[in-house]
Order: sequence, then C-alpha cells, then structure tokens
Amino acid sequence: MTAQETRHPVFAVEEDLRRRWPVFTELLFGATPFRAIVALPLRPALAGPGAIDLYFRSSAEVPALDVFEAMAVGELVTSALSDAAVWSEWAPSDGPEWLHGAVPERRAAVWEAMGKLSVDLEVSAPSALGLLRAHAYGRGLTVDDVAEEVLSGRLRTQELDGGIEAAG
Repeated sequence: MTAQETRHPVFAVEEDLRRRWPVFTELLFGATPFRAIVALPLRPALAGPGAIDLYFRSSAEVPALDVFEAMAVGELVTSALSDAAVWSEWAPSDGPEWLHGAVPERRAAVWEAMGKLSVDLEVSAPSALGLLRAHAYGRGLTVDDVAEEVLSGRLRTQELDGGIEAAG
C-alpha cells in the first residue's frame, strides 16, 4: 500500500520487516525462506491501484535489483492486464473463469465475513479484517479458514468481539 500511495518503490530488508511489520515478519519467516521484499507501484489501471511484490531469500540480494528494469516490467504487466480487460469477452459481473475457482472463492469469503463482522459488531472494514487476522493468528489458522467459520456459523461474530481494541 505504501508503494502505491507514494508511487515509489518500497524496500524492506530483514531489519525493516521486523521493525515495521513484526507479526507479518514472524509469519513470513516461519513459513517461507524469504527475508526481504521490494514493493513496486503499478500505475492505476482499469481495476484500480496495485503493486508487485518481489520476495528475496536474503537481504543481501536486494541491492542487485535493477529497479528501473523491475518498474519497466511492472508497466508491461499493467499494460497487459489493462488490454486483457478491454478485449475480454466476459461480462464484468461474471469475471474471467479463473475467478470462479476454489481459491478465489475462499478469498471472496474473507470480504463477506468482513462485511458480516462490520455490521454485527459495528466496526470498520479494516477493524473487521484485523479481528479476523488476530483470531487466525491466535489459533494458527488462515484468515480464509476463520472467514469460513464465521460464514458457516461455527464461529459467532460475538466471539471475536473481545479483540477490537487490538485489531483496530
């Protein structure tokens, strides 16, 4: 988000990650071999703002990145996605076929669960996402898993209510 807001690349080596995003860093380092990230802003396209995140196994690899070449690749990606959206044959309400797979549907459930939490607990969408994340982290689950529990009724929204201060 910072890369998109500032329109500049964001470099985060191991020390930066630990300082700025400690919980994310713990999860990243515990589940992947990656130790540094560079986020490159994409120019706003038809679907809105975005960024490309490049992951590195070592902080020492980051200085070797040719940022200008990486930004050029980002421009090509944005252009290709924009062209695909303009020339596609699917209706915007239907979306492309890949949006209807199991993974995208699980991710869409996160948005639906956020909406349910927002209404039930009278909290903002970012706070609702924070509650889902906190509950997932505390139980060693994914946010997708917790969203599924909320939507199925196995987890009542009131059970998440205690973490609003920490999540907001």
